Amino acid sequence: MSIGALVLAATALNQEFVGARTCGKCHPSAFEVWKQSPHSRAHAALPKENIQDPRCMRCHGDGDADRGAVQCESCHGAGRYYAKRHVMKDRELSRIVGLEDVNEEVCRRCHTEGAPSVQPFDRERMWGHISHGREPKTSE
Repeated sequence: MSIGALVLAATALNQEFVGARTCGKCHPSAFEVWKQSPHSRAHAALPKENIQDPRCMRCHGDGDADRGAVQCESCHGAGRYYAKRHVMKDRELSRIVGLEDVNEEVCRRCHTEGAPSVQPFDRERMWGHISHGREPKTSE
């Protein structure tokens, strides 16, 4: 895939993002975990010379907390179609329209052998930095 095609694909995907703040309205504890995690700072961690490099931006995001960056939808899939409360309450429907269950394969989309890192990816060790669960059920 050419760099131009990657940029177009990323732009189209960003239009499907609702952003971490939208997710945080219904998932406040997960949002707080994200804000304290390395994912929320991944874009800022890039050296300035890498900001325009599509190979870096594919995982580090564009720094836009409303649509891009490394945020909820980077792992759970673009939320345009599943972010509505009535969809999220339906496990099967939410997955049909894009919600992804996160497993190691999802992590390895970015955490690869080719990613510049001081330490190899260890999901069990890394999970502690981003681990979050579901919000307590409400009577709605």
